[in-house]
Amino acid sequence: MDGLADAEPRGDEEPYSSGLVPEAGNPEPNRYFFIHLMKTAGTSFAFQLRKQFDASEIYPSEGFDRRDGLDMASYVSVSRLLRTSPERRDAIRMYTGHFPYVVSDLLDLDLVRITILRDPVDRTLSVLKHFKRLARRYRSYPLEAIYEDPFIYGHFIENHQARMFSVTRDDKPEAFGSVMSYWATAALLGFGKDADSDVTQDEIDREIAVAPAMASMVDDRRFEIAKENLAKVDVLGFSERYPEFIDELRSRYGWWPNGLNMNSRANVSSEGWDAPAALRERVAADNAYDVELYNYGLELVRRRNRTASRSSTSTTADASTSVVAAVPDSAARSEPLRNGSRKGNGNRKDNGAARAFMLQRRAQHPKFLHAIIADAKITASYRAERSEFRGNLDAVVQALRLMWVSDAFLAQALYRAKARLQALRVPVLPRLAHKLAMATAQVCIGDPVVIRPGIYLAHGQVVIDGLVDIDSGVVVFPWVTIGLRAGDVRGPKIGRNVHVGTGAKIIGPVTVHDGARIGANAVVVDDVPAKISVIGVKARPATTSRG
Repeated sequence: MDGLADAEPRGDEEPYSSGLVPEAGNPEPNRYFFIHLMKTAGTSFAFQLRKQFDASEIYPSEGFDRRDGLDMASYVSVSRLLRTSPERRDAIRMYTGHFPYVVSDLLDLDLVRITILRDPVDRTLSVLKHFKRLARRYRSYPLEAIYEDPFIYGHFIENHQARMFSVTRDDKPEAFGSVMSYWATAALLGFGKDADSDVTQDEIDREIAVAPAMASMVDDRRFEIAKENLAKVDVLGFSERYPEFIDELRSRYGWWPNGLNMNSRANVSSEGWDAPAALRERVAADNAYDVELYNYGLELVRRRNRTASRSSTSTTADASTSVVAAVPDSAARSEPLRNGSRKGNGNRKDNGAARAFMLQRRAQHPKFLHAIIADAKITASYRAERSEFRGNLDAVVQALRLMWVSDAFLAQALYRAKARLQALRVPVLPRLAHKLAMATAQVCIGDPVVIRPGIYLAHGQVVIDGLVDIDSGVVVFPWVTIGLRAGDVRGPKIGRNVHVGTGAKIIGPVTVHDGARIGANAVVVDDVPAKISVIGVKARPATTSRG
């Protein structure tokens, strides 16, 4: 899967055991888009996703999107992905593939974006070994000669990670961020059904074929696009820190509740082909944008972690004024430069890191109409009203009706409007929407809060603030506070289909996993396992006694 050849993981494989199948009557769960950059441990990750999602929920899957086990075009072809039928799209929860970032926008869905970066020099050497091992054309080549091949260099090496994040709609990408089709790419590399034929290889005029298909080169403008898009990725991991990446996904989304065997790896280069120091230096020099993007990614994650662990804020009556405060100067003091040095700003206090972080949080807000329709469905369902809508127009009509007849749906819609307007950087109106939400139903939801589509606020009187993430299917009853401990900006992460009872408090950086139930007036200060009910102060698992 990594590159152009199929692969199987190394290590023991466990059977699929998701536990995340949507319950009847509940809104759709998250949909995810994994941006698989070649030779970054993405194939290993794709195989491990099979333990979390059913085959029908993953794109591409054999029998649904792939014609057979050797049909790799679906994993790289943008046009084939975009031709996926509406019925098939409804079933997909996890998109995987060697697709540039822009494809996640082209799908026009509310998606959680995930990716893995790798040190550019190590990634490039792995690419060279990959083609030497698997492509007939390159088996006798030294690594330096493969590096100099214009097609491999242009498509899979030259600032490849930056390019995959800088490709735009206007580029009309087809495979690996370029306009060339998968089949032409496979033939030029020596893959495919007829690729081992000397006649096939001799008939390919590589110079003529490669020239018009060369991927767009990264320049300063494109590099800024790459950084902006990378900052929008919800979960950013690194090959060198793969266990941390997996732990974050388990913590945020409740995946792999029984653990994961991370010794199961695919496409591992075991050959002893040494890369001389001169080649490593040359790779670093030729791929300066990739080096800088990788450093930017590291700094981005450091800033997120610093903000989460060292920033301080407090929940106030006016949650719209909450900010990420006390960002350490070191988090905003330096900026990676293309030559690897850093440009300091002395001791000048800089709020750029906080602003960048807030922009990144706002980019995670779902689109307004999608969120409102999902919210209307779950609200109507809990009110025992018709929750199956006959198209978008009917959905909008029902949403407007719920704004009139329900206690809190108007305030919920105003929060959605505020969040979307902030994501679009519209001034003044978000503040007005927030004030109206407080006035109509005492719903006070802070700016850093991210709520997925499809939640139900039963009657209002809710305060939510801090770095809080709330998944679909959550039900929140009145007089609930979901917020922070003093001195810590990190708030709770609430999984899917959680019920939060009247007067409950969920405080601090805790995770309430899918299907948990928080009893009335409970105070939650520790993680709550999936499908467990907790009660009391402090909250503890409920027990039932029988007389």
